Amino acid sequence: MLCQSCWWDAGNRWAALDAVRPDQVEPLLDDPVPAVVRAAARALLPYAAGLDRERLDARLAPDRLRAARTAARRLLDAQDLARTRGLSGL
Repeated sequence: MLCQSCWWDAGNRWAALDAVRPDQVEPLLDDPVPAVVRAAARALLPYAAGLDRERLDARLAPDRLRAARTAARRLLDAQDLARTRGLSGL
């Protein structure tokens, strides 16, 4: 069980996602708290076309947490969709 301050810390990281740039959010895809990873992925979806594909591919490795792998797959899918529609990255 996590301590109360750990939950607060995760909550702060999760809540801060609305006010930052994609390059500041992307490292949170490797956060140990799955809720933070999911929130980071949601925050990055509008910017998927501009994210570094190699870094997302690296997050698909089996040694990564499941939340990170799932987030990377969703962002890669969004990136592919954006590219097929002719949208460019940031």
